[in-house]
Amino acid sequence: MELTMTKSKHPAGAGVNALRGRHSERGIMLIECLIYIAVVMVVIGAGLAVFFQALDFSRKLRANADDIVRAVRAGERWRADVRTATGPIRLEEGTAGLALHIPRKEGEVVYFAVTNVLVRCTVANDRCERLLAGVKNSAFHNDTLGAVQAWRWELELAGRMKAVRVAPRFTFAAVPAQEAKP
Repeated sequence: MELTMTKSKHPAGAGVNALRGRHSERGIMLIECLIYIAVVMVVIGAGLAVFFQALDFSRKLRANADDIVRAVRAGERWRADVRTATGPIRLEEGTAGLALHIPRKEGEVVYFAVTNVLVRCTVANDRCERLLAGVKNSAFHNDTLGAVQAWRWELELAGRMKAVRVAPRFTFAAVPAQEAKP
């Protein structure tokens, strides 16, 4: 049996170099870990910014939807008042602008807009109520459709959102009960 010594492929200081490599690899791993943490924090920050922007948009959208519901309810109330009119409805110029006077059994009802608020007043008990806030434009029109005298109310709400593609506009039409009969 012959014993021969073979020369190692690694130089004599291979162990020292291997240790240096391990230390430098550990340092790189720590730096990489810090970089990953920083990237994750940036992604979480961007995600939170988008989330809060969507939350704010959702709140404004909900407020617009609530305004639309209030406008439709006010329009239905106006239509009910016009339908129950007992005499001729008249449109008069007052101190607050144009006012629509609707005579009813319970007393006259007056609609007018003051400083972006639609007000409904009952003359019999001197009671006024804010019917709708956030009104940009409000106009009452008397339309003659053949032998029928109809009334139209055009309403535009002030939008809450800056970039509104379509302004919330409504048109309500009603015919007094005395005009509806042939």
